[in-house]
Amino acid sequence: MIVILLWLLFIGILVSFALVFIASMIGSPKTMILQKDTDLRLTYKRYMQIYPSARITYDEYKRMQVQRAYKKAVSSMKIKRMVR
Repeated sequence: MIVILLWLLFIGILVSFALVFIASMIGSPKTMILQKDTDLRLTYKRYMQIYPSARITYDEYKRMQVQRAYKKAVSSMKIKRMVR
């Protein structure tokens, strides 16, 4: 009886470690989206090396960069040294 309980405890610990490992490898969807937005600052060649499954042309990549890459930039009005 004790041996069975110890085996079940051991298997439970192994499963919990496996689940934590899988969750850390997958990451959250929001993290992936933020990472991909950051990756839009890469060159097209490097972007395609990181994301080989992305079927996107160079022109589409450049359009996507224009639309999304610098959305979070600070406006010049908020930078005090540029305001006159």
